[in-house]
Amino acid sequence: MTMSTPWTLKHRPKDLSEFVGNEEALTALEKWLTSWKTGKPTKRIAFLFGPPGVGKSESVAILAQRLGFDLIEMNASDQRRKDDVQRVAGMASTEASLYGRMKIILLDELEGMSGTEDRGGLSVIASLAGTTRSPLVVIATDRWDRRFTSFRRTSLFIEFKHVPTRSIAPRLREICRREGIDADEDALRVIAERARGDLRSAITDLQALAQGKEKLTYQDVNWLDGRDRQEGVFDVLKNIFNAKTCREARRAASVSDVDYEMLFEWIYENIPHQIPDSDDMASALDALSRADMFFSRIRREQNWGLLPYAIEDMTAGVAMARTHARSGWVPFKFPQRITVMSRTKASRDLRDGIGRKIGRVAHVSVATAITNYIPYLRIIFRANRKWAEELAESLSLEPQEIDFLSKH
Repeated sequence: MTMSTPWTLKHRPKDLSEFVGNEEALTALEKWLTSWKTGKPTKRIAFLFGPPGVGKSESVAILAQRLGFDLIEMNASDQRRKDDVQRVAGMASTEASLYGRMKIILLDELEGMSGTEDRGGLSVIASLAGTTRSPLVVIATDRWDRRFTSFRRTSLFIEFKHVPTRSIAPRLREICRREGIDADEDALRVIAERARGDLRSAITDLQALAQGKEKLTYQDVNWLDGRDRQEGVFDVLKNIFNAKTCREARRAASVSDVDYEMLFEWIYENIPHQIPDSDDMASALDALSRADMFFSRIRREQNWGLLPYAIEDMTAGVAMARTHARSGWVPFKFPQRITVMSRTKASRDLRDGIGRKIGRVAHVSVATAITNYIPYLRIIFRANRKWAEELAESLSLEPQEIDFLSKH
């Protein structure tokens, strides 16, 4: 199985010239960090807030390098107990760097500090405002979360906003240039618009669509729908394939707005990549096949009471099939069946329209007309111009429908 580095890391901005969007926030953060160099910071904590994927943590890393700080990063979701916070953040805020340089202490994903195991951790961080000898940066999405009340008077709040589409597309173009991919401008525009201001998600989408290709066209991406930023399809897939329990896998789908049948296609496409062990893969596909049978009965009988069984098989069934750990990171793949269906949509719409017209004249279903009548019409339209004209008139066929029967 081919492993690859996430493009969000591979093409992470290295300096200010590569940073996209949020110029005002970047300027405010740089001004605050510079004030530490003169020993006159107005606040000792900078609270960066805003939606995910807009460059909050990247801005800190870039400015640390630019201004000559050592950066100490701590993920509050992973190290969230009071003792962890006190040991790492407390020591880092009072001790000098090994090389005598000033440090920046960065605590990311502050929302991750929740539950009983980290009780008191937030208060420890807030209390550092009075003692820290180094700039302390905390990052969250919502500054108004009631858990952050203790930061209100002690912190400089800096807002990061969604990155404009007009700024995302050029960044995607530059990444394609580095990867040797010839990308249509319209294709990059669709990816940028779909990301809804989340640059990180746009880059993730680009990798899933374009990696391994020499050219990315508009046809490769024009079928994409808008993404729910709170729980996008990549997050749902990650939570299903990494679930440790059935409950976790079920919840991954239940908290998302992703259409269940579309999610089925995503899971089907990614099972071979995310579950490489052959026995585990067979078990996962078996579970997915059961879900497919339930969906078939739901469509046929309109029996929506079967939907929970389909969801159970395609989430918990797939998640529990894995008994061997996957080594390394593997990007999620877009469903090729959906891509193909999108590319042939116009042709299928013409076919179905002809089928409806035949059905009204011949008193048969559209499916019967498509299966039993259209193949013969194609032969007639190619072989006998006179008969074709008479049939076109009797069926009230449009020019594009006549062209469909004559050239396919």
